[in-house]
Amino acid sequence: MSEEIMLTEKQQAEALHKQITGYGEVIYQSLYGMCTAIKQMRDSKLYRALGYDTFEAYSDEKLGMSRAQAYSYIAIADRLSADFVQSTGQIGIQKLYLLAMAPEETRTEITQTVDLESTTVRELREQIAALKEESELDRKERDNANEAAQRWKNTAQSAQADNQRLEDQVQSLTDQVRELESRPVEVAVPEPSHELQNMQDAMRRINLEHEQWSAKMQDDHIKHVQEINRQHRAETDALRAEYEEKLAAAQASPAETPEPDSKEIFKAYLANAIDAVKRMTAFLAAHPNEACRAQAERFFAAAMKEVQNEQTV
Repeated sequence: MSEEIMLTEKQQAEALHKQITGYGEVIYQSLYGMCTAIKQMRDSKLYRALGYDTFEAYSDEKLGMSRAQAYSYIAIADRLSADFVQSTGQIGIQKLYLLAMAPEETRTEITQTVDLESTTVRELREQIAALKEESELDRKERDNANEAAQRWKNTAQSAQADNQRLEDQVQSLTDQVRELESRPVEVAVPEPSHELQNMQDAMRRINLEHEQWSAKMQDDHIKHVQEINRQHRAETDALRAEYEEKLAAAQASPAETPEPDSKEIFKAYLANAIDAVKRMTAFLAAHPNEACRAQAERFFAAAMKEVQNEQTV
């Protein structure tokens, strides 16, 4: 039989507690280890072996942490990677917690565009909230665009059915006309010219109805696309005007005004890019075309590759 030493729950708890406090002494170097150890203590309930009924009592009395502080460490362990925490641990627990609770897209944009070390906790919270609100607006715009596209798809399907119905009526009347024209004179129905004239009049009315309906559908479609573009252009123009005004003000007095912040310049370029993408998305939604969609996907892939190449230079 193996002579391995089996640790009791008490010994395991004491060892885990020493590990937590040991990480606390070198928090910037081993912050992620401390977070995961606190999470393990909470999940395994080993704090009971140290004489505490609840994790909150353990964190308060044994670690000297409030409930909120302890759960901030756990949130960091749950939501952030070890590499991320180790590379940004110097910004502090509060900022790491805010980043942990933010959506992944927001967290990625924040880390790429914000100086986390110089930004205050309050500023970081406001920036995350602003990006979250912007993301929600974008989501609503995408939902509205998808709903509009679905409505037009349903309308197109209905139109196709109506068109087929009209074509069937025309074909039926055409067959009847041909049948009347092919009848021998001796068995022709009374007043064949009058019946034929009525059928031809009906065909002309159906063709006119179809042409009027098609023209109305095209006109409604053009108006709908123009309205979507107008709304997107108004929103983006307002954002672009704001940042262009800042850039113009910064360039007007170079001796007195510091050089424009690169983040402001980036936002101006981003506004232009968003405007172009929204217009393209609205166009593709209103004009489903696999060739256009494939070309758009190739463009975006090439653009992302270009950005990645610039980052590696």
